[in-house]
Amino acid sequence: MGYTTLLFLHVLGAFTMVAGLGLFVAILLSSQRHPEAGIAIRFVPAATIIWGVGSVAAIVFGIWLAIHVNGYSLTDGWIIAAIVLWLAAGALGGRIGRGYRSLRDGGTLDPQAVSLHIALVLIVLVIFIDMIYKPGT
Repeated sequence: MGYTTLLFLHVLGAFTMVAGLGLFVAILLSSQRHPEAGIAIRFVPAATIIWGVGSVAAIVFGIWLAIHVNGYSLTDGWIIAAIVLWLAAGALGGRIGRGYRSLRDGGTLDPQAVSLHIALVLIVLVIFIDMIYKPGT
């Protein structure tokens, strides 16, 4: 697979990941504004799938791209930072998804839900900054 194809798939995965994050934030805002309606909860499975597919695509094609491009190595600091941040984002995304599933099943919204969403948005933003500026190269 060529460089441009790998780059396209990597960026597509990243944008899909951001779309899932956007859905998570929209669900949070809707559930806080109209807790009795529960309309947004129907979108939890879609958000979880979109987030998961985007995350996996971004990391798989990102690692493939790093191996494929001359001059990049998986041991470069900015690539290691991106992988560590991706792991943290995945853990937070999973926790957010589980929290929404419990809300859908009649539970209550995690009291830390807003903090988790803010942390996830910040981590994804730092990943993008890391990918754009590639510190240390």
